[in-house]
Amino acid sequence: MIKLLHLADVHIGMENYGRLDPATGLSTRLQDFLDTLDEAVDRAVADRVDVVTIAGDVYKSRDPSPTHQRAFARRVLRLIREGVQVVLVAGNHDIPVAKGRATSVDIFHELALPGVTVARGIDLHHVETRSGPFQVLSLPWLTRSAFVTQDEHKNKTGEELRQAMVEAAQEMLGQEAGRADPAVPLALIGHVHVHGARIGAERLLTLGNDPVLPVSMLDLPNVDYIGLGHIHKHQAVVTGAPPMVYAGSINRVDFSEEDEPKGFVLAEIERGGCRWEFVQVKARPFLTVRAEVATADPTGDVQKAIFRAGNRVRDAVIRLQMVGTRASLQAVNEKEVRTHLREASFVTPFQRQYTDEARVKLLNPDFQGRSPLDILDVYFEKKSFTPERRQLLLARARSLMDESSAVSGQDTAS
Repeated sequence: MIKLLHLADVHIGMENYGRLDPATGLSTRLQDFLDTLDEAVDRAVADRVDVVTIAGDVYKSRDPSPTHQRAFARRVLRLIREGVQVVLVAGNHDIPVAKGRATSVDIFHELALPGVTVARGIDLHHVETRSGPFQVLSLPWLTRSAFVTQDEHKNKTGEELRQAMVEAAQEMLGQEAGRADPAVPLALIGHVHVHGARIGAERLLTLGNDPVLPVSMLDLPNVDYIGLGHIHKHQAVVTGAPPMVYAGSINRVDFSEEDEPKGFVLAEIERGGCRWEFVQVKARPFLTVRAEVATADPTGDVQKAIFRAGNRVRDAVIRLQMVGTRASLQAVNEKEVRTHLREASFVTPFQRQYTDEARVKLLNPDFQGRSPLDILDVYFEKKSFTPERRQLLLARARSLMDESSAVSGQDTAS
């Protein structure tokens, strides 16, 4: 039996909603992400885990700073010194746009550190652990830049290119899976968007151009566990054998993840079976405080909403949303309100929604699973554009999206 710790989307370098720590000179949010990563590392050491797999997006940027690289390297070195094998699968934040450039994690391969495996391509890796042999089938992020330079793909639309990428990946996965030893436990670790994965409404537009893989594509012979990254919401897309699990991001990136638990997955894998559990970490809380301003005391209305949140305000990233007429919201004493948020870790600029002005609401749960073009069409409809103008604008938007995908090769963020 192999003990595996699966995490993903570590995003070292994510510094939004943070402030400078005068003691270290670094962002408080950098420490947030390192603290939750340390929870995973501590658990791996304490439980004598055999393998730690990171399913992509170690860093926020494809070009991490030396400080961020040093921080991650310290955690990797601690694991391998404790006898834990480390497998790094490249995500879209790790892979550069230009073909031939190194990924942000390639340095670990070049240093040939014993106990570290770096997977940039679809490949089968044999890992010797203290509990015996183990196999990892890697599925890194599928990059458009590897395809647009090929003659047969140059004139394809964005959708045609995505389909070609999926078909090529499916063929390669089948070939590599066919090389696996059927007597040795095997995990598929990938950074992909699988059809049916649940995402927050606020992230629909950023994930709209992802190549989406069918679940059946990852249903390969002899695979005992499928551990995925890229979607930040922890979930089991498939609960049967083999389980297909997104670990989710190790900490909250924005308010679309406000209500999501954060953590990692512990799995016990043996040939033909797997048991797993989600382990929650102490991620920085995000909290939206919504204040209805409807009385003659606008500031008091906002303060009451903060009081109702109670201890949840302490050490949280706070988003205050005030709803009321323009006159009532302009009468709110912001300085006074902020004194009641002084125990928060960070407070975003106050948001105001004026009830006496027309507003088109786009972030609707009904948009789950709909494409960016579908959502754009809803916006045009709400704005009372004629059908002819809507079609013209949608055609132009589709053209711009295809040009962006095929020419620049830029991948969207997770």
